[in-house]
Amino acid sequence: MRYQVLGPLGLWRGSEEIPLAPAKWRMLLAVLLCDANQVVSTDRLVTELWGADPPQSVGKLLQGYVSRVRRALGDESGRLLVTHAQGYRAHGYRLVVGPGEVDAHRFVELIEQGGRELVDGAAETAAEYLEEALGLWRDAPFADVPPTPALEAEAMRLAAFRTQARESRIEARLRLGRHEAVLDELDTLVAEHPLREALRGQFMLALYRAGRQADALAAYQDLRHRLAEELGIEPGPSLQRLHQKILRADASLLPPRRLPAEPAPTPDRRPLVVPRELPHLSATFVGRAAESSVLHRLLQDGGDGRVAMAVIDGAGGVGKSALAIHTAHQLADRFPDGQFYVDLHGATAGLRALEPDEVLGRFLTTLGVPEVAIPSNTEEAAATFRSLVADRRLLIVLDNAAVAEQVRPLLPAGPGCAVLITSRESLTSLDGATHLHLGVMFHDQATALLERLVGPERVAAEPEATDAIVQLCGRLPLALRIVGARMAARPGWPLSTFVERLTDAQNRLDEIRVGDLSVRASLHASYDGICHSGNPTDLAAARAFRLFGLVPGPNLGLKAAAALLNVDSWQAEDALERLVDAHLLHSLAPGRYQMHDLIRLFAWEQVIAQEPPTEREQALERVLRLYLATAERAVAFLDVPAQPSHRTAQDPSAQGAAPTPSIRDRREAEAWLDVERANLMATVTHAATQSDSTARLAMRLARPLHWYLYPHARARELRTLADLVVATARRLGDLECEAWGLDHLSAVHWLLREYDEMHECLHSALELWRATGDRDGELRTLANLAHALAERELYEESVAVQRRHLALAQEAGDRMAQVTGLGNLGRAFAGLDRTEDALSCLRQSLMHARETGERALESLALNEISFILFDQGRIQEAQEYMRHATVLGDANLGAYVRWRGYTWSAFFPACLTLRVGPPEAEEPAR
Repeated sequence: MRYQVLGPLGLWRGSEEIPLAPAKWRMLLAVLLCDANQVVSTDRLVTELWGADPPQSVGKLLQGYVSRVRRALGDESGRLLVTHAQGYRAHGYRLVVGPGEVDAHRFVELIEQGGRELVDGAAETAAEYLEEALGLWRDAPFADVPPTPALEAEAMRLAAFRTQARESRIEARLRLGRHEAVLDELDTLVAEHPLREALRGQFMLALYRAGRQADALAAYQDLRHRLAEELGIEPGPSLQRLHQKILRADASLLPPRRLPAEPAPTPDRRPLVVPRELPHLSATFVGRAAESSVLHRLLQDGGDGRVAMAVIDGAGGVGKSALAIHTAHQLADRFPDGQFYVDLHGATAGLRALEPDEVLGRFLTTLGVPEVAIPSNTEEAAATFRSLVADRRLLIVLDNAAVAEQVRPLLPAGPGCAVLITSRESLTSLDGATHLHLGVMFHDQATALLERLVGPERVAAEPEATDAIVQLCGRLPLALRIVGARMAARPGWPLSTFVERLTDAQNRLDEIRVGDLSVRASLHASYDGICHSGNPTDLAAARAFRLFGLVPGPNLGLKAAAALLNVDSWQAEDALERLVDAHLLHSLAPGRYQMHDLIRLFAWEQVIAQEPPTEREQALERVLRLYLATAERAVAFLDVPAQPSHRTAQDPSAQGAAPTPSIRDRREAEAWLDVERANLMATVTHAATQSDSTARLAMRLARPLHWYLYPHARARELRTLADLVVATARRLGDLECEAWGLDHLSAVHWLLREYDEMHECLHSALELWRATGDRDGELRTLANLAHALAERELYEESVAVQRRHLALAQEAGDRMAQVTGLGNLGRAFAGLDRTEDALSCLRQSLMHARETGERALESLALNEISFILFDQGRIQEAQEYMRHATVLGDANLGAYVRWRGYTWSAFFPACLTLRVGPPEAEEPAR
């Protein structure tokens, strides 16, 4: 049999051409020819022939097409088109072809043979081989076959070989001094490939030899402008040297007077070949323009006398290999002596990492060294490899490296070579390497990837669902590819359906898998690498990774991590930094760590599977206790109204030695609370749903967090906290915590001006305080109730409640409660226009505040008095009180404004007016 694919598909038996009219028959035969002598799975054949929407009877249809093709081949016994079965069902087919039966195979063999002859200096023989190869090309491969992904990829591959053959034939003719014969062909090829530097160099040399020096220089400038505009780079060093030689009219550019003698072959070494091992370009590669530009700059001009080397590191599934392969294809023209590619399996599930001697054996075999002549010693093999490539321009892509020791023996030494490495480890010990850390995609890049996978129409139809999918996948390229493939396979499903399925965090990793692609499997490869290494640091890092999944906040500080792991800070840092090196964690800043959402879900699975429940509970409680001790100390530095402290008898935070916070002043307190706010909120919310002991700690932690959030009027977060405390307390039957939660929920209603709801919460809290006999709580809630009544202008009721509050405070001997009670009573009297009673109460409050040293309450009393005097037109007296208030600090003034319910925009003009003195007729701003 003979098969022709370089042009329309042709099938010949001897001199007889066999027709294959139906398109599906031709498609089936063409796909099988792309992988001749290899098994092609039925699933892949279905996808190639019918795409993502095959008919229901696709199995029978495929069997029928196979039978028709067999009949055309005269292969009734199935000897040429072999079925590979699993049980009673075919799972793949293999088309058996012999040497020279496929014109594309012969085409490639001739090109490679011509390349070898050219390397050996046999230009005439090389030109003959290449001429024969190009003579086989009739048209674009598979010209009359409907396109499929496999056919398009194979056509691109063969087209690249054709371009290589044309370049090599031109090179052979130039060596033979036949520059005039190649000028027209070069003119056409340069127009087709304007950025291909090898072609441009040949064109310049042919023009110069033809006496057209100006045209040769113009050709160089044209390329230089194109590269600058489109890629922001300069021509490569070899082209720059050729340009300089043309400027100098260097004699070495003249055509040779005679052909070089062909060297005699040696018995122990075959001719060197030009490797072209880069994998095919991914059709879904998008974005990464900035990273690609960096790699171009690093690798395009070599390494200034040394090997140019770049390491792309990043988490599993972030797209390191895709970026490396994409960049390597773009730079391939700059390395005319070939491109090596090898997957080192450094983090491939189910496969061991390749040893350096295995890879060196493969490299040396490709370079023409007989297997018997390859040294068995790794160092000797590496030296042989360096010697063979010392004067060549090679690009070597080492994908998926495990450790630096795996890579070092594979590095060339010639300055014309470049190495591109990808790894989940940082490989910082590689001397001379430039490191590029690859993170997740930007949102627009992730959206563009989904568009490429499922089509822009579906993405445009559901933009909100698209955004949600991007976020739920964490902008991780592997996750987006998997979910995109699943969406493409179900074109009738709305994207919102996938949002619903991905929203369930417990099952999200189950949803992000298709075929042999899985985010969970990718993460397992990274985790298993440290979990089973036997290195003590790795084992500590593996435990840290698991326990990290227990803490729900967006990030974790070093002290909290040390509490989580129950180790010293330096030990925690060693473990976490190991995870950073393995790209299972991200270091936001010194001592602060973040875990990707999908990685956190995987860590949660591991901690549930490998850590006992008691250890999980104790680890979370250690973090809660640290947060609680630090938050209570931090809030003590803030200007918030003093609150009576109380504990429940069951509060476990009161047991044992509490961690010692390092906060020393207000600045550090505010900084810590600002950094940890989201973490504290997330931890309280999560812990409240866990065991009873962690839930009680969560309710306790909610208290200082409330007093941090309250002055900032963060109503949404405050409501979340208060609702959580009330619900948790009711679940646990804790009346005291329920009363506390209701009390603080009333404060949220006050911020939102929801006075009826505020009144209801306070009455419910009062009943609970009285039921538990907690006088401190009753005092605080009575004060809040009096204030609430005053806000609703129910001043008589407010006075009555406040008198009860004062009586209870005096009975208990609580000076602080008396200070606040007198202040509230004064404000109620002011609402009733009982000015003198109001001033009397406020002055008593001021006196008690000064005696107790409560600067915040002193400032509040001074401000209230100044406002009453201001309302009466007693401007000078009001100014005096206001000046005393401001001496205590603007923070106290801010607390007062929020206490009174003013906004800054309303209060600030009044404050300025008080300080400078208003005109007589001016109405004071309020």
